[in-house]
Amino acid sequence: MKSNIMFLLVVILSLAMSLTVIGKTNITFMVWGNIFEIQAYQRMVDKFNQSQNDVFVNLQSTSWGAYFQTLQNRIAANNAPDVFVMDGAYFDNFAKEGVFYNLTNLMKDIDLSKYYFEPTACEYNGIFYGAPKDITIGGILYYNKNLFDKAGLTYPNWDWTWQDWLDAAKKLTNIDANKWGMYIPTYGEGGLYQIIWGAGGHILNSDRTQFTLTTPDTLKGLQFMYDVRYKYYVNPSESYMQGLSDPFMTGNFGTVLGLSSSIVGYKSLPFKWGIAPIPKGPAGRYMSINQLSYVVSAQSKNIKADWQFIEFLIGPEGQKIMAENGQAIPALKSVVPVYFDNFPQATGLLDILNKSNEDPSILRDIPFTLSWYEWENMLESTLEYAWTNTMNPEKAASMAQQSCQKILDRALKQ
Repeated sequence: MKSNIMFLLVVILSLAMSLTVIGKTNITFMVWGNIFEIQAYQRMVDKFNQSQNDVFVNLQSTSWGAYFQTLQNRIAANNAPDVFVMDGAYFDNFAKEGVFYNLTNLMKDIDLSKYYFEPTACEYNGIFYGAPKDITIGGILYYNKNLFDKAGLTYPNWDWTWQDWLDAAKKLTNIDANKWGMYIPTYGEGGLYQIIWGAGGHILNSDRTQFTLTTPDTLKGLQFMYDVRYKYYVNPSESYMQGLSDPFMTGNFGTVLGLSSSIVGYKSLPFKWGIAPIPKGPAGRYMSINQLSYVVSAQSKNIKADWQFIEFLIGPEGQKIMAENGQAIPALKSVVPVYFDNFPQATGLLDILNKSNEDPSILRDIPFTLSWYEWENMLESTLEYAWTNTMNPEKAASMAQQSCQKILDRALKQ
C-alpha cells in the first residue's frame, strides 16, 4: 500500500514538474522563498503568461535551505530549470562550472544605469551571466524611537560618528533593566564588514586573493566590536544573544545594525522605529549592497523565450509586482518608491538609496569570491572566540586569517 502511495506521489510530482501547454514554448522558472514570496513570483509568471501567445512559464519553487542542493541535483541530471534565481554567494562557483548561459550579447540592450547593479552578482571574468533582480542593503541602523524618546535623545542622523553612537548607547542601556544601547551582528553582511570598512580596513585585498584580517585598520574595527561588548557593556555578549532570532523585534535594543530585508517583518511592530545610515567610523561610512540575479541555464534549449521572460522580470511590470509585495527592493531605480509605499517608517532607507545615487561609494559590494560561503562560515566561527571573550580580537583574527586563506587558496587553484 505504501509503495503504491509513493508511486502515485512520484507520478504527481513528475507531472507537476513537466507541466506543458501545447502549442507554446514551455520554459521552467525555479525560485526559493516563503509563501508570500512565492505568491509574488506566481503573480509575475501569471502576468507574463497572459501577455504571451507563444511562451508559457511554469513556476517551480522550494525552500531556501533546499534550493541549491536541488539545483545541483537537477543540473547533474541534465534537467536544470531554464531560468532561475541566483545568489551572489554561489555565483562565482556556478559560473566557473559552466552552469550559466552567456548573456553578454543580450544584455547589450539593457541600460544598466537605470538599475542598482552589482557586477559581482551578475558577471564572472567580465562575462554577463545574470540580470539584476533586487538588492539588499546591509549595515543600516535600525533605531527604536520609543527608547530614544524615553532617554531624551535625538534620533540618529547623517552626522553621527561612532562616538555619538557609543554615547547614545550608554544612555539607552541605562534607562531600564534588560535594555541595550546597540547590537552589532557578528556575521559579514549584517555588520562585521561595515564596521571594518568604517575603520579603514578590508576583508580582502583589492584583487580578492589575500585576506587582510590582521592589518591595523581591520583590527581597529574588530576591537570596536569587542569593546562595545566587554569594555563599555552597551552591546550584549553572544551568550546573551542565544535564542534571539531578531533582537530588534524584542523592543529592548535602542539601535541594531541589520539588513534591509528585515523591514517586511517590522511592519507591525508595537513600537515606533526608524532607519538611519551606519554612523561614520574613523575612515568614513560604508554600507553593503548585495544583489540577486536572474540567470539562464546553459542546458536550456529555449534561449529566446528565456530572455523574453527575463526582460519582463527586470522591466517595469515585473519589478513593480515584486515591489508591491514588499519582500525585496527592486533593482530598477524608477520602481523603488513603490516598495516604500508599503513601509512609511523605512523612509530613512530611501534616503540612503537617494544619497547613494549621488555618491555610489557609500555602498560597497560584498567581497564574494570562489568558495565565499565556505570561508565566510570559517571567518564567523573563528572570530566567535573574540565575541565570547575567549581570546582577544588580534589573536582570533590571526587564526581566521590562516584558516580562511587556506580555503581561498584551494578554491583559486582548482
